[in-house]
Amino acid sequence: MIRVALVSAGIALISACAGAESAPEPLADGSIISGTGLKLVPIAQGLEFPWDMAELPNGDLLVTEREGRLRLIDETGLVATPVSGLPDDILVERQGGLLGLTLSPDFEQTRTLFISYAKDMGEMNTTAVISARLSDDGRMLTDVSEIFLASDRETTLHFGGRIAPLPDGTLAIGLGDGYRYMDEAQNPDNLHGAIARINPDGSLPDDNPFASTGGHPALWSFGHRNVQGLQYDAERGVLWAHEHGPKGGDELNIIEAGANYGWPTITYGINYDGTVITDKTEAPGLEQPLLKWVPSIAPSGLALVKTEAFSEWSGDILIAALNGPAGMKLVRVDLNEAGQVLDEEDLLSDLQMPYRDVLSTPNALYVATSGLDAAIYRVEPQS
Repeated sequence: MIRVALVSAGIALISACAGAESAPEPLADGSIISGTGLKLVPIAQGLEFPWDMAELPNGDLLVTEREGRLRLIDETGLVATPVSGLPDDILVERQGGLLGLTLSPDFEQTRTLFISYAKDMGEMNTTAVISARLSDDGRMLTDVSEIFLASDRETTLHFGGRIAPLPDGTLAIGLGDGYRYMDEAQNPDNLHGAIARINPDGSLPDDNPFASTGGHPALWSFGHRNVQGLQYDAERGVLWAHEHGPKGGDELNIIEAGANYGWPTITYGINYDGTVITDKTEAPGLEQPLLKWVPSIAPSGLALVKTEAFSEWSGDILIAALNGPAGMKLVRVDLNEAGQVLDEEDLLSDLQMPYRDVLSTPNALYVATSGLDAAIYRVEPQS
């Protein structure tokens, strides 16, 4: 059975997140109008901590709920019965639960998808990834196979969990440092605070940076704190990732094979109690972020804009921001063709809702809020 541990800190975190949501009064049809010129049209409500979204070829949505459920949204709205067939060892505790979701590039032929979750291992836990086949009616998973396990840890914080297909057929997996293991993010022998790269069957590519030179053979990059957004940019040929900093120091990075992104040797943030982690913000051999946020925006999902209705933003990055001191908004990062940052724009901030995920498809743009009573909205230009 799914293990649910509601410790006092977890209850406090849930209460804080739920209390932070304060949307304005909706219109008669349930839509919400933002002063930034966008309209949010609800397509599903009453979800518990939705975490990641994927659009099926027929336009339906799949959504993971951190509470350990996979949900289907069809033309009638949220299907009442969750999708069956998930593993029975999902650890739902604090930041753990059902996490990342992505469809295989050949989904239309194979119905294969990939899901990450916090795996209960008794005294220990870790981030796991499964592959599975979605039934034709979208109601059941079959052929479930565990294809990846990150490094073991004892904490229930900083699991990462985003999954991004790469053009060579491999998968990139964003991971967290487990909070207590932050110094291990500088150790390439493990996967704490790392991005891993695997084949879709769980085998490891022999051209990973440390496959033949020592270090963990699944490691792609390291020195991360808690990767929360991950997306491959086919137009520019780069892998984008963003991660939570501590108190301040959230980052957006372009990921290079074998590169060290510095945590916690360098950081633009401090400990939550105000103490200094390090006085260094840069050092030789350690990558600098393309963007940083101080104070924190608590970045979550990441999407590259490809929605026809927002063609003027085509190729820009959208970042969902949670309850950080400068969060509760959607951030648009204006990029040129080379991937250089031209500007930033805050969207939806007047609605004062925390956003867990953002998804851009050719036909629609979606955001998912966070909390015990969360919603999925379709975002439209206000007419």
